[in-house]
Amino acid sequence: MRIKLVGVIVLVFSMASLVAEPQQEPSYAPSIRYWTDTQGSPLASEHTIPLRSDPKLLVLLYHNVVFGRTGNVYNRDLYNFENDLSFVKRNFMITNFKQLLTSSDDSRTDQAIITFDDGDLSLYAIVFPLFKAYELEATIFLVPSFIGKVGYMSWDQVSEMSDYRTADGKKLFYFESHSQTHRRMGDLSEEEIIWELQQSKQTIEEKVGEPVTILALPFGSGAGDERIISVAYDLGYQAIRTSKPETHILTKLNPWMIGTMNVENYSSDVLVQKVLALMGKRK
Repeated sequence: MRIKLVGVIVLVFSMASLVAEPQQEPSYAPSIRYWTDTQGSPLASEHTIPLRSDPKLLVLLYHNVVFGRTGNVYNRDLYNFENDLSFVKRNFMITNFKQLLTSSDDSRTDQAIITFDDGDLSLYAIVFPLFKAYELEATIFLVPSFIGKVGYMSWDQVSEMSDYRTADGKKLFYFESHSQTHRRMGDLSEEEIIWELQQSKQTIEEKVGEPVTILALPFGSGAGDERIISVAYDLGYQAIRTSKPETHILTKLNPWMIGTMNVENYSSDVLVQKVLALMGKRK
């Protein structure tokens, strides 16, 4: 009888501990750390953007942003990222592709478009609050087949970013196509190209409720390929961003061959020198 009673007591306590113990997140679930504003940010200061007689377009390409140092070439640490943005903000008018292609204004300043490829979760956790705080515009090229997977944003997060407006109604986050499955466009048949561009465009438009008109080529593959340009044009795209490291004089811009500077994991000082060299300027 005593043995049975002890057994019952042990069972009751075991069940109680199971009920009281909070449920843990799955070990594979990404741990999200969000950007918060800090004093002394280099982005807080205001500057007058220099005037140019032959203003150019600079497109910057990032993949993700991380807290602290990292060895991955595609990761940009937050310290250098904020300094990148401070340099760009001081020297360029930050814009987006839609504004660039539809504006009739004769700009006298260099312009920059800040882009991100793939849809990494850090865009929601770090880029979203950071760009909201300083009202910076960003163009994010999504691969729909990646969205919702571990390490990437969800469609709800994408929609939240797309729907965000500043106090004066300005849209900051634009979502465009990086193909449906991130294959090399230059290696595909015309039928596969049509599917990749059509499916990604349709999916993103359904999710964010806005037209998708810009294509970023995965790996830069197929830049200048007349098949890809023709398919993109027929589907309603208005421009293609390649991976070719170049800038463009605004008055001579070819929207089907827009180059970009791929930012890797080096210091912001190195980025400044690379930008100046690409722009054809020196300190």
